[in-house]
Amino acid sequence: MSSLIRSFKKDFLEIVAKQPNAPALIDGKGDKNHVVSYADLSNLIDRAISLLQKKGISAGDTILSLMPNSIETLVLFFASIKGSYNFAPLPCTASKRELERWMLLTKPKICLTTDLINDSNKEALVSTEITTLIIDVDTSFKWLPEKVQFTESDKPSLIYLSTSGTTGEPKAVVIDANVLWSSGYAFSKHHSIINSNLVFWNYLSMSYLGGLFNLAMIPLCTSGSVVVDEPFSGKTFLQFWPFVERFNINTLWLVPTIMKGLITLSARLKPEIALGYKDKIKTCFLGTAPIDLATKQQFTELFGIMPLENFALSETTFVTSEKIDEITNRAENSVGEILPYVDIKFNLVSDEENAGHSEVYVKSPFLFEGYLQEGGEVKQLVGADGYLPTGDLGRLGDNNTLFITGRSRDIIKKGGYFVPLREIEILSQQHEEVSEAIAVKIEHQFYGETYILFIKPSNGNRESIETNFNSWLHENLVKYKWPEKVVFVEEFPRTVSGKVKKHMLLKVGV
Repeated sequence: MSSLIRSFKKDFLEIVAKQPNAPALIDGKGDKNHVVSYADLSNLIDRAISLLQKKGISAGDTILSLMPNSIETLVLFFASIKGSYNFAPLPCTASKRELERWMLLTKPKICLTTDLINDSNKEALVSTEITTLIIDVDTSFKWLPEKVQFTESDKPSLIYLSTSGTTGEPKAVVIDANVLWSSGYAFSKHHSIINSNLVFWNYLSMSYLGGLFNLAMIPLCTSGSVVVDEPFSGKTFLQFWPFVERFNINTLWLVPTIMKGLITLSARLKPEIALGYKDKIKTCFLGTAPIDLATKQQFTELFGIMPLENFALSETTFVTSEKIDEITNRAENSVGEILPYVDIKFNLVSDEENAGHSEVYVKSPFLFEGYLQEGGEVKQLVGADGYLPTGDLGRLGDNNTLFITGRSRDIIKKGGYFVPLREIEILSQQHEEVSEAIAVKIEHQFYGETYILFIKPSNGNRESIETNFNSWLHENLVKYKWPEKVVFVEEFPRTVSGKVKKHMLLKVGV
């Protein structure tokens, strides 16, 4: 399996030498359509490493990225890999509380950000000894030195991605950058999309794997190009197909939120126009959150485009994937065939709620390093046999197809973002007027999943807490983690053993 692990630096230099003038990054956010060729990107990466070394950043140091989606962010991300730095991104819209906890956990040496971050986060950065570098995101790169001068290092580069477990305390998924690159290369090779002149559209957040891996690393693995845009929003739906035409995008990476939005807005298009887009799209991938079979079929009927679903976790990267010429067992809850370099086993779950179901365990050459703890150690969950428990429930179907039937851990995927419900509950209970908090998952038309937050006031005074709790919660959570709604209750329905009956709560909250 180790033979599958490649070197980002080596592969990237070979791609640059082969096609120096081919477009690598394209600015899709403004009117200038600024293009960065592979040769330009290589030069910008080296200039960024030169700057970081001048700032006293050494191989093995951690870089905190508090940056928006931009070409600059991707240049700095790839520079961190080539420069052997650890890259710890966080949404630039993160709350002050989230930023402070992330800095405490990852211990960065420098923070890369813009002058557009909010005042509370500026205060949090000023109060630390961390060097702060303000980046202009105008594609001019005037903040970089013209001269390239830096010392090479063979140290591994690690990527830290924010997550929370059952305790609600912040942790970082630790991924070796070369392992991540290798996973993208293996996935691209499996789909025969290397050297296919692909153009991707990056509208997923560059604080998470969607924006950094699926829509940045993988395009480079294919020797293709990526159009850099803002994270998807309501505006994305309205400009979707015109944007595809404007930039000649031929490869889509959809999440259920986008797919359902496009289906809803398709009513504005004539059928012949909707079906006309199938000739522009070579490949369409689908992932990040659960989706029903009917929605996938409806999308194909409307647009003539077959979405290829995959199942992946930050801890494992890709586990399964459908292939355009091998979709033989598409059914409800199926997520594609197990990839040839991945092994899976199933262990029966013993807890009361999921009794009779089996949890999916994964063995892959592309597993993560573990979870970064506050003391700096990395905690690994892989067993002695090399298998990692995913927390997802599933079964094996015909032709090696995996079916995901549920989730044993209380983490939802909201519009492609992971939201640990236990983190929400623990945070809510820190409010002085909250006695107990329960977050319950619900289905959502666009997000796929979201949740309702049920609050039991500590003093029984609902009027007092209703006036301030929402604003307090919004100040302490990044926006994508906000609940669909907050419901205040006098008591929680419980089993004889004292466990909250969540299905009963939904009858009150929906």
